[in-house]
Amino acid sequence: MSSIDEALIHPVHALSSVQPQRLSSKEPMAAVRSENEKFAEKPSEIPINDSDPDVVLVDYEENDPENPLNWSSMRKWLILLAISWMGFVSVFATMTITPTAPQILQEFHSDSTVDRTLLVTIWELGEGIGPFFIAPLSERFGRLPVFHFGNLLALCCLIACALSVNIRMVIAFRFLTGCCLSILTLGPAIVGDLFQMEQTGLTMALVMGLQMMADFIAPVAGAYIAQDLGWRWSIWLAAIVLGFFSLFLLAVLRETYAVVLLKRKAKRLQEESADDKKYRSKHQARVDASTMFESALKPLHILVHSPILILTTSYMTLKYALVSLILATITETMESTYPTVFSPGSVGLTFLSLAIGNTIALIFYSLTSDRYVIHQRKKKGDAFKPESRLLHLFLAALILPAGFLIYGWAMAYHVQYIVPLIGTTVAGFSMTLSTLPIETYVVDVYKIYGASAIAAGVIFRANAGTFLPLIGPPLYQSIGLGWGNTVLALIAAAFIPPLGLLMKYGDWFRSKERFGSSER
Repeated sequence: MSSIDEALIHPVHALSSVQPQRLSSKEPMAAVRSENEKFAEKPSEIPINDSDPDVVLVDYEENDPENPLNWSSMRKWLILLAISWMGFVSVFATMTITPTAPQILQEFHSDSTVDRTLLVTIWELGEGIGPFFIAPLSERFGRLPVFHFGNLLALCCLIACALSVNIRMVIAFRFLTGCCLSILTLGPAIVGDLFQMEQTGLTMALVMGLQMMADFIAPVAGAYIAQDLGWRWSIWLAAIVLGFFSLFLLAVLRETYAVVLLKRKAKRLQEESADDKKYRSKHQARVDASTMFESALKPLHILVHSPILILTTSYMTLKYALVSLILATITETMESTYPTVFSPGSVGLTFLSLAIGNTIALIFYSLTSDRYVIHQRKKKGDAFKPESRLLHLFLAALILPAGFLIYGWAMAYHVQYIVPLIGTTVAGFSMTLSTLPIETYVVDVYKIYGASAIAAGVIFRANAGTFLPLIGPPLYQSIGLGWGNTVLALIAAAFIPPLGLLMKYGDWFRSKERFGSSER
C-alpha cells in the first residue's frame, strides 16, 4: 500500500495496541469504524502474510496519545497554524515576481511573450511535477523530513533565482522552486491526520485559504519592492521570509503520518519485548524501488479509474487555468487600458481585488461548511451523503462566468477601472469557493486514497496553470478583451450541468469507482 494511499488514513480505534495476526484478508480490520471512514468503500487490510503466528500487528489503542487524532487541541492547532502560514509563505515566495516581469524582460533584453508568461506561470509546472517524487520519498522517510528538506531546497533555488544572470536562469530556478515546495501535497494530508470529518471544513479552509490569499497579496508587495529596490529584492524578501518560517517549522512541526508513527511504535515494542515474536506496524509496507515507482504513478492510476475525480479534477484544472490567465495578464492589461491610473508600482494593487474575493469566500466557507454538514447529518441520518459539501462548489460554478464577463466587457468599453476589478473580485471569490469544497470532498470520500486523489488534482491543475495562460494574449489580440473573456466564461459555464449531476446523483458516481479493488 503506497504512502499517498495511507496519507489520510484514520487509524481504527477499536483495535488494541498489539494484536496477534489472525485476520483474513477478506475480513474487516475492526468491528467499529470511525466516522471518518464511513464512506470508505472497502475496509483496510493488513499487507502481511497471515500464515505467520509469530507476527504481532501494532496499532493505536483507543484514545492512544500517540495517535494524532487524540493529541491536545492546542498542539493540533499549533501545527495547523504553522503549516497554514508555511503555505502562505511558499506561495508568497513564488508570486512576488509576478508584477516584476516587465523589469526582468527589460534587464535581459527580451520582448518575448512566451518569456513574459513563463516567468509568472513556470513555477506551476514545478508544482505539478513535485508530487511525483514527494509521494514516494514521504513513504520511505515520512512527512517531516521531506517537508523540511523540500523547504531547504526551495530556499536555495530562490537564492539562485535572485542571483540569475539571464532570463533562462530565472525561469529554470522558479521551476525548481515549485518542484521543491511540498505544502500543496502534504498540507491537506496533515489536516486529515489531525482532525475528524466534522472539522475538516474549517481546517481545510485555513490551510488552503491562506495559500490562495498569497496568490494575490504577494504581487502587491513585489510591485512596490521592485519599483523602489529592483526586481531582485522582491525575490530576496521572499527568501528571507521563507527561511524564517522554515526555522519556525523546525521547532513546531511533528510527524503525523500513521505509517511512520506505528513503525516507530513497533520498533519500540520489539526492543522492549522478551519473547521471540516479531512486532510490525499494521501498515508495514515495502519501500523497495518498485513500491516507490508505483507510489509515484498512483495519482494517475486512481484518476483514470475514478469518474468523480475525473470531473472534479477537470473543473479545478480549468478554473485554475482561467484565474491564472488573469494573474498572468492583468498587470499589462490594466496598465495599458488605464495608463493614467496605474503606475508600475500601483498596478500591483489590482491583485488586491482577487484577494478581497478570496477572503470573502474563505470567511463564508469557514462559517457555513461544517455547520451545513452537521445539520444535514442530523437531518438525514444514514441517508447523509458527502455530496452535501458540493453546495458551495455549485454556487461557485454559477458565479465564475459572471466574473469573466464583467472583467472583459468593462475593459473593452473602458468603463471606470473599478468595474473590471469587481469582475476579478467575483473570479477570486469563485476560485476559493470552488477549491475548498473540492479538496474537502476528496478527503471525505476517498479516505485512505485521499492524498493520491489530491496529488492528481495538483499535478493537472499546476500544468494547466502553466501552459493554458499562454493562449491569453493571442486570444485577446485576435477577438478583443470582451469576446475573449466571453469565450472563457462559456467554457467555465459548460461544467455547471455535470457538477449539478454529481451533487444530485453522487451515490451513482461513487458506485462506479473501480480503483480500490485493483490496489489491494
